Amino acid sequence: MRLKFVTAALAASLLLMGCQARSETSYEPETVTVPKAVTVPERLIVDLQQDFGLTEHQAAGIAGNLAHESGNFTMLKQIGGSCFGYSQWCGSRKKAFDRFASRNGGPTSYAANYGFLARELSSAEYEAMLERIRREAEVDGSTLIFMKEFLRPSARTANLSRRIQFAETYLAGDFDGAACLSRVATTGRNGPAPC
Repeated sequence: MRLKFVTAALAASLLLMGCQARSETSYEPETVTVPKAVTVPERLIVDLQQDFGLTEHQAAGIAGNLAHESGNFTMLKQIGGSCFGYSQWCGSRKKAFDRFASRNGGPTSYAANYGFLARELSSAEYEAMLERIRREAEVDGSTLIFMKEFLRPSARTANLSRRIQFAETYLAGDFDGAACLSRVATTGRNGPAPC
C-alpha cells in the first residue's frame, strides 16, 4: 500500500516537472513546444495598430523607419553620437526619454521605447501627422510621412528606400535579424540581441 502511494506521489511530481508516467516504473519526458520568439517590430506593429488605429501597412511604415534608425532594433545607441533608442532621440527629446526610461524599465526596454514613442505620438504636435498617415493607402506614403515629420533625419542619413524595404520585409512576415523582445542579452553596449 505504501509503495503505491510513493509511486503515485513520484508520478505526480514528475508530471509537474514536465515528465509523463508511461508505466509504474518508467518515465519519459513530455513533448514541450517552445513558443516562437517575438521580435520588436512584430510587437511594435501590433501595438501601433491597436493604440493608434493604424492599418498593418501604416504601422509597418513606422516600424520600418525605426528599424532603419536603430539597426533593426539591435543598435539603440547612435554610432559616433549621443542619440539613443528606437527613434534615436537626441537633445531635449533624449533627456525626456532618459527620464521616462528611468521609470519604465530602462533605456533598452520595449516598455520605455514604445511608451515614450506612444507618448510623443499622442501629443498635439503629431496629431495632424497621424491623420495623414491614416489616410495613406500604401506603405511608401506612411513611411515617408513618418520619416519627414517625426524623425526629420538629415538628407545624408534619410535613405527612404531602406526604410521602405524594412517595412515591406515586415509586411511579408520576415523579421530575421530584428531584436528579440524575450532576450536580455545585448550585442555589446548598443542594444538588444537579434532573435
